[in-house]
Amino acid sequence: MTGIQDPASAVKDEVHILSAGYSVHRKPFVSNQRDGIQYYLLRLQTEGTCQVWQEGRYVTAEPGDLLLYRPGDAYELRIGSQHETLPPDADTVYSGDYYLMCSGSWMDAWWERFKRPGIIRVGLDDSWLNIWREIFRERRRLHDNLQEIGDYLVRVLCLSLDRVIGDLADLGSFPQKPRFSYMVQRMKTYIEQNASEAFTLQDLADHVGLSTSRAGHLFRETFGQSVMDYAIEVRISMACERIRFGAMTLEQAAESCGFHSYSYFHRTFRARMGLSPREYRDGKLGSLEEPQVHGVT
Repeated sequence: MTGIQDPASAVKDEVHILSAGYSVHRKPFVSNQRDGIQYYLLRLQTEGTCQVWQEGRYVTAEPGDLLLYRPGDAYELRIGSQHETLPPDADTVYSGDYYLMCSGSWMDAWWERFKRPGIIRVGLDDSWLNIWREIFRERRRLHDNLQEIGDYLVRVLCLSLDRVIGDLADLGSFPQKPRFSYMVQRMKTYIEQNASEAFTLQDLADHVGLSTSRAGHLFRETFGQSVMDYAIEVRISMACERIRFGAMTLEQAAESCGFHSYSYFHRTFRARMGLSPREYRDGKLGSLEEPQVHGVT
């Protein structure tokens, strides 16, 4: 029987969640483990700033920065100043972060796949934060907690991080990296998440805090195509999936993917795929392997 993992091997390939949660500091705080931690630590800064010890020096972590530590790494965290004082009812937050402490053979293998930066800017996108939140929710379930769910959520989190690191690495040839690599990655993610909606270049530019001309120029210079051309490729890819596996009519599939004119969708689909939407649905593609939509992946 295929598709079933040997339980003996499954035991060897595991993740142990030691601690996970959200931490808020409203007064100065210092944590010093210069002798080295005994677990993997992922810490995502969400509010305020902090100083952390990284490779023999202090660096500042700001919202959207992810800190990565492995067993044996020296770890020191400094939040605020011991000379600062706040009134008891103050709403000021010096620092807020999501944290995850874990161990296990799967984590060992994951860490060794790539050279891990000590700090990387991943942003605070909801699709990313929701994975953290699901880990916390699962940890809080007292009577029906399933360790396997938490285990695989951590794997999803780590593999999603690999995707972020990989996407940023792909921007290595961009001459103005690292200042703009995070911005263009945010633009790419925005397009992928909003392709089915009627967004404009102005919406995208507002999302990253740039002018429309600057946003369009950065995206084209980085990826070699315009914002809207990439949006169309994402929409065509979505349409292929819904035509093949959904119960929608061709017109409904087109509209659900952001094409509000079926005639335009038909022309665009044929130009990019080499056959009409109906021919694609009827299996005229031959083996019906997923077509390759050209552009950024």
